[in-house]
Amino acid sequence: MTIRLALFLLLLVPVKFITVSGQRFQNIRQAEDTLSAILANINMATDDSIKYLYNKIFSRCLYNALKLTTSDSYQFDSLKNLAKLTSPDNKFRIFHWNLPTGDGKHRYFGFIKLLGKDPPVIYQLIDRSDSLLLPDTAILDNFHWFGALYYKVIPGETATGEKIYTLLGWAGRNPVISQKVIEILHFDEQERPGFGLRIFPGYHGGDMTRIIFRFSPSTSMSLKYEKQLVAIPKKWNSKTRSFDSITEESRMIVFDRLIPLDPQLKGQYQFYVGAGDISDGFIIEQNCWKFISGIDTRNKK
Repeated sequence: MTIRLALFLLLLVPVKFITVSGQRFQNIRQAEDTLSAILANINMATDDSIKYLYNKIFSRCLYNALKLTTSDSYQFDSLKNLAKLTSPDNKFRIFHWNLPTGDGKHRYFGFIKLLGKDPPVIYQLIDRSDSLLLPDTAILDNFHWFGALYYKVIPGETATGEKIYTLLGWAGRNPVISQKVIEILHFDEQERPGFGLRIFPGYHGGDMTRIIFRFSPSTSMSLKYEKQLVAIPKKWNSKTRSFDSITEESRMIVFDRLIPLDPQLKGQYQFYVGAGDISDGFIIEQNCWKFISGIDTRNKK
């Protein structure tokens, strides 16, 4: 963007938004009203440059709003474009949103706020999806985030007792390929967020730090955390030369299996669709997500 164009766009932005974005709000309702007005301008904007300019102001205003202690539990109900997700243990909330552009692409923005902290602890999430060379195996931080909109948090822990959180999300990128993701969020000793862990030992060689599903935007894909009846191998039976198994009810991540429309299109994810009634999944075993192939989702509880 040239300097002249930037100055022109600034003239289109209401002065009150520019002023408020650099100041602290007096209360959470004032913050919500301001954020709602900025979102309305983003939704009405037809030029991507104007959208990004309003989005920058929205991000700054949201950061100022999150510095209010009342934002820990405030729902921001009027902000329909803002996704809010709270961990079951009330350690953090994620506030995030996507910005669709005129060419059908999506960029993601957000913050993680640690709850109950005084002064407030807030981490900005910076989407680097377009520049990540190996997103499936990378260990990332909040400055190098694989942007997504999360809708589920699954708490857990590592073998050494450190808390981790498995996130399920949608991560659409462009008109050609849609995506869903299983992400792992963790925090270091200074409570700084990190993304990705190698806890998928039986899936594609075990080197994955997150699971990214890529498929055609013309199809749909289910990615859920739900109860299933699963056959668990138990004691070895020397007579039948097999493991006796029992059926246990267990929570697991269940997802549609994706296949190319034609075997010759393998690896061209814009041609991947759901394989009908075939589902796969992950179940927690020894602090890792164990891959299970071929789940009968009719056993869903």
